[in-house]
Amino acid sequence: MPWTEQIARELGSRIRERRAAEGLSQETLAHRAGITKNQVQLIEAGRGSAREGGPASNPRVRTLFGIADALHVTPDRLLSGLSAAGDQGEPDQDGDATGHGP
Repeated sequence: MPWTEQIARELGSRIRERRAAEGLSQETLAHRAGITKNQVQLIEAGRGSAREGGPASNPRVRTLFGIADALHVTPDRLLSGLSAAGDQGEPDQDGDATGHGP
């Protein structure tokens, strides 16, 4: 499954919703996750750069783990189901359209 703009936006939305539920500002989340406030803004917007029309956000694993820890969830909770949101129904290598093996 390729990483798409739709998936990046969905991940950003999940992070934003969880941050709001925790009552955290972007600045506080950034501090706790060990990243910059600008990175939080871009990830939540699903953008990889401040340029209009720039690439989709594609945070590093280390960044995702830091955000998840700061939000008191597992990285899996942030990522689970994202492939279904971006799935176009095409079979994967295992021949199914779910992105999950047998």
